Amino acid sequence: MSIAKVLGAPAVLVMVVAAWLLAASHGPVAEQVLSAEMAPAPVPVSGRMPERPPEDLDWQPLDPGVLAGWRDPHWLRWRVAAPADDAGRLLHLSLRAASRPYWNGRPLVANGIVGRSRSEEQPGLIDIVRVLPPSERTGADELIVLASSQHQWLRMDTTDAALQVVPVEGPPLHRPGPWLIVAFAAGALAAAWLYFLAAQRGQPRAHGAALLLALGAVGLALPVVEAWRPLFGYAYPWHGLRMFALLALHAAAAVLLPAYLAHRFDVGVPMSARIVYLATLVGAIAFLPSFDGRGATVLLLSLLASAWLLVRARGEHGERRPILILMLTGALAMPVAGGPFLDGPYFLLLAVLMGFLLLRHAERLRSLDRHNARLREERARLALQLLQRGIQPHWLMNTLTCLQELIEQAPPRASRLVESLAQQFDRLRDSSTQPLVPLEDELALCRNHLDIVGQALGGQPIGLEIDADDTDFLLPPGVLHAQVENALTHAGAEACTRHPFRLRVRSENGRRALELRGPRGSAVQRGQGTGTRYIEASLAAAFPGGWRFTHGPDDADWCGRIELPCAS
Repeated sequence: MSIAKVLGAPAVLVMVVAAWLLAASHGPVAEQVLSAEMAPAPVPVSGRMPERPPEDLDWQPLDPGVLAGWRDPHWLRWRVAAPADDAGRLLHLSLRAASRPYWNGRPLVANGIVGRSRSEEQPGLIDIVRVLPPSERTGADELIVLASSQHQWLRMDTTDAALQVVPVEGPPLHRPGPWLIVAFAAGALAAAWLYFLAAQRGQPRAHGAALLLALGAVGLALPVVEAWRPLFGYAYPWHGLRMFALLALHAAAAVLLPAYLAHRFDVGVPMSARIVYLATLVGAIAFLPSFDGRGATVLLLSLLASAWLLVRARGEHGERRPILILMLTGALAMPVAGGPFLDGPYFLLLAVLMGFLLLRHAERLRSLDRHNARLREERARLALQLLQRGIQPHWLMNTLTCLQELIEQAPPRASRLVESLAQQFDRLRDSSTQPLVPLEDELALCRNHLDIVGQALGGQPIGLEIDADDTDFLLPPGVLHAQVENALTHAGAEACTRHPFRLRVRSENGRRALELRGPRGSAVQRGQGTGTRYIEASLAAAFPGGWRFTHGPDDADWCGRIELPCAS
């Protein structure tokens, strides 16, 4: 079906991450930064901006936390070790501000327009590259930048203020290799997502399919937002929005992944555990100091919660094991890789995991569809048998014999019996053509049948008592009628007149239980007959994997219990 099925999802993840790390290695060797300082810039109320800081300026060590609160013009200064030769060099400057750089007193191309106010400033790019003039080789090179950040849309706790000076002939700062691997992983994930969407078409969204689709969409959005800065760049006001978008996507994945696994493997999660998990996520997002710290914590919580759910799941060990290994691999990699894990390996983990889950779920849907087709064929065959049984010659002959006597002795009762027979055949015909019918229609069919049998016994009534907290739902046709038929056949109509049927309907733990009690009769004969097989096949076709039917003696009663999902 996929590489993940042949080699295993963990092996695929190891190969992909190894390729990413190999492509990301051997980056440029930057020259040593000797010092980094900052100071507010005294500027005139109007006129030209200053081109150099005053001699008596009070410089202080560069602090990204303090600098994040400075919006008015300010000076930044870096001293870089002089190169050993005169080879060309590039300046890579990351700054969340409009900036005007000066290299050893020489102006470089400005990045936006530094302004005293929001209207005067023109935002600059968050990352710029400039070709540097030859060094004076006086012991150290100096970069001085006049900057302002009036256009911050979202305030953040820290800011970008970093530079690298690298040789022109060296490798680029942002190597395309890792992002090409991410692009291939995103393409594979998109293909798996579309394949799952096609497999899901026309089928009910069961077993967390909607959650998986949403999780796949989050997985596709993550590399787009993550690669936005290194591959395309943007003006600095967009940085806060991008970081909040990344955090929102991480948080969405942290909620959707455990929720899907809980639905997929039918793991019950107490409400208290859900509240604690969500509160922990909100606390990490609200109170941790950095975006990388928040994202890493949210990711780690998601992986640990998912691993806990998989350990608690029952059955399907072959499918749970590779997912659990992926979860634990990611959780163990977090302390080693730290923040950089979020810049590529995390998405690769999510891509491999999502691709595996999507393909496995799609294959399961295909298998389930084939199984349901067989069940529908079986149900159609049994429905025909049930319809034939409803008009079997023995029962029909007894009813017609009774009708002949009533015509001679009690014409009004004969007329009523004819009407009941007509209604019974109409209901049987209508029920046999519908996959689901309202409970009220099913009860009307049962009452009509009991009325006919009671009239054939000389007008003795056969009761059907209802105790239901809800009757507004659907169920397969004939599942209650078949149980009534079994009771009349094996316990006898006379016993049914003395022991009325009792139906109890209750909602219990997210499921609906229908319990029908009648006279006990012969337990040997009421085993896996046509009626029982019809009930089980009908429930399996209507509620695949979500039904349960048990029947057997209970004191003086014969009790049949059907359990259905409440969403029905």
